[in-house]
Amino acid sequence: MKYNSLASVYDGFTDGFDYKKYLDSVFEHCEDLPTEGLALDCGCGTGTLICELISRGFNCTGVDMSSEMLNIAWEKIEDCGYEPHLVCQSLQDIDLYGAYHIAFCSLDTVNHILYKRELKTFFKKLYNFIEPGGFFVFDVKTSAAFKKTVGIQTFEHDDGSVAIIEGSFSSDLAFYAISVFEARPGGLFEKYESEIEERFYSVDSLKSMLIAAGFSVKKRYNIGDRQIWITSRIEKTGK
Repeated sequence: MKYNSLASVYDGFTDGFDYKKYLDSVFEHCEDLPTEGLALDCGCGTGTLICELISRGFNCTGVDMSSEMLNIAWEKIEDCGYEPHLVCQSLQDIDLYGAYHIAFCSLDTVNHILYKRELKTFFKKLYNFIEPGGFFVFDVKTSAAFKKTVGIQTFEHDDGSVAIIEGSFSSDLAFYAISVFEARPGGLFEKYESEIEERFYSVDSLKSMLIAAGFSVKKRYNIGDRQIWITSRIEKTGK
């Protein structure tokens, strides 16, 4: 993934994602979820979900591998009147201090972890930073969602910026070649190019990895072409 080059225009092309509606749905589907406390946003991007979580009473930490994304998140969270707490790390190398009551990993961030061994590592390491009985909520793309991204798609933003995405999907892997033309004063455009890959994970595969890491599945449901997983940390037993 090369999100640093896309950081400045990322929000413009994800502003159709309703974070409030997303969280409302999650909390409505599981009454056991905490409504306050410590929350962790894994792959926090530009910090929009963090702002929404803080507004609901959570004390939040965000983790992302893109320093440019975190710079934007820092400014956004400060502009919302909150104190940012952000960490620059890849999810498979996650290493934090303390434990959280609930962790999130939204906007198909899990699909961006391309190798099963790395996803297993992320789940196992995350287990150590969630309170006993705490929760881990994430979403993944369905196979139908991946199939819809095949071919060339063009997205226009209100400020005049344009993104052209050429996607392909086969053997559980998706590849996207992205060209973004960011509008500048005087009718000029600045071009950014990036390549992004994602992997489709089956329900059985995810269940197996989650159970091995110490999570039980509480709820699983779809919102459009995204599948939402609500899991809880269980105490491991053994000698």
